Amino acid sequence: MIKYIFVIASFSVVFGKNTSEKQNPCSHPLIKSAKDNGIKSIPFKDIFKYRSLVKECESAGDYKIIEQIEMMDWERDFKRSKSMASWTSTHAMFVFVTVGYYYMAKVLDIPYEVTFFPK
Repeated sequence: MIKYIFVIASFSVVFGKNTSEKQNPCSHPLIKSAKDNGIKSIPFKDIFKYRSLVKECESAGDYKIIEQIEMMDWERDFKRSKSMASWTSTHAMFVFVTVGYYYMAKVLDIPYEVTFFPK
């Protein structure tokens, strides 16, 4: 029985996979996903992994790939934000106008008892 355990252990050592080979961090699937679909396509749980891959990729000397990903993301966001047509933009405008009217009433000293419909 001990001979079988020794044989199995020796085979696992001899034919084991060599994990010391370092892969290029710029060829990771997260980097490829960011390049194809943008940085916002990366799942929230993988953001820290993506950041570490970016640092490794930049330290490996492939900073051009990261700059290209960021530039494409900026351009994509710029094209989408040309019109105020999303929920976030509408909400931001509503808040801005409401706060603006509030402070305008404070500056002009308009009383709060203003009624819009006469009695």
